[in-house]
Amino acid sequence: MQTTKKTPHIVIVGGGFAGIEVAKTLIRSKTDVKITLISKNKNFEYYPALYKLVIGTIPIEVSVPLNVIFKNKVEIIEATYSGLDQERQVIKLESGKEIFYDFLVLALGSETNYFNIKGLPDLSFSFKSVKEALRLKQHFCDLFGKSKNLSKEELVSMLHILIIGAGPSGVELAGDLRHYLTSLAKNFSIDPSLVTIDLIEASNRVLQTFPPKVSTVAEARLRKMGINIFVNRSLQSQEIEEVVLRDMQLNSHTVIWTAGTRINHAFTTIPSVEFDERKRVKVSPFLNLPNDDHIFIVGDGASTPYSGLAQTAIHNGKYIGKQISSMISGKKSVAYNPKQPSFVVPIGDYWAIFSSGNFLIRGFLPWLLRSAIDFRYLTSIVSFRHVIRVFQQGRKYRKLHGGCSVEKE
Repeated sequence: MQTTKKTPHIVIVGGGFAGIEVAKTLIRSKTDVKITLISKNKNFEYYPALYKLVIGTIPIEVSVPLNVIFKNKVEIIEATYSGLDQERQVIKLESGKEIFYDFLVLALGSETNYFNIKGLPDLSFSFKSVKEALRLKQHFCDLFGKSKNLSKEELVSMLHILIIGAGPSGVELAGDLRHYLTSLAKNFSIDPSLVTIDLIEASNRVLQTFPPKVSTVAEARLRKMGINIFVNRSLQSQEIEEVVLRDMQLNSHTVIWTAGTRINHAFTTIPSVEFDERKRVKVSPFLNLPNDDHIFIVGDGASTPYSGLAQTAIHNGKYIGKQISSMISGKKSVAYNPKQPSFVVPIGDYWAIFSSGNFLIRGFLPWLLRSAIDFRYLTSIVSFRHVIRVFQQGRKYRKLHGGCSVEKE
């Protein structure tokens, strides 16, 4: 059943940063609309902190139910988008259901890109979702749980960790893993020096998308923490316990893939869509499709400066919410104005790098800033009381269980 013209129906596909921000902005505008948000997951997963699940954070600290965020102001449908019919203005779900829209916002995000590397999808670990991060965490617990009575040589092989990809995710994980695995080793009466962490990067430096000065500072910090760094090394294939890199081979029971993403393949279902050289969807100055001003592309999938970042997705979402409200109200449209983001990259306990243009600071203050940014965002989508309650539960869990669910043998 189609909604009336009096109440335009806004359909948002994707429950990440961008999709949530579109809905929040429309709600704040008090424009008379019906909002439907379609997501494969019933929870919003706070991607910048998902790596913390690997080191003992519990899921409720990095994921929030969508119905808690919107409190009945948005219709939430847990389903998978499969395509659209622009002429009829309907989207299609995998279940076969069709939903009419007046305005459609595709905030489909990105997915892991394995670059067709042999063995990688089946044998590597990732942490782009709560499920994947918990799988990796349990893997570490299992490794240490099996450590009793192993020889030194066997332990060295078992506790050799490879992180492929030295972008922000890989660097942040490497820093936190050093502390976490050292703590686990002590808990299981294992010499922490037997734990090896290698960070592998195909380009010529870590944090390739950052200014070179940031890369230099980050590399110095990582090496000081005892993390081995290999640059100009691309992954060729992975067998069960062996990884083949360009010009070298390594044995490891744990390969973590953080090196590649691509926009969601569902963007290719849009009729007559065009992609830029980065394989992102070309959009107009108002972030809608050039041939359809009722369909907007937001977040990772949009061909805009700085796309692929959480800050940009939020900025996109806020703009599109205002743009839809203006179109409904008959107000003049204002073109999208990209905003250059700043970056905070934590590397280990109580230490981070802050980078904004050519300005850089390092140490405890940037780490504190990153914590404040995370806290501020979470309290912008749920109540302060909710965030504090969840934090207290997580702190209690880590104190009781050490972040590991297996028992020492």
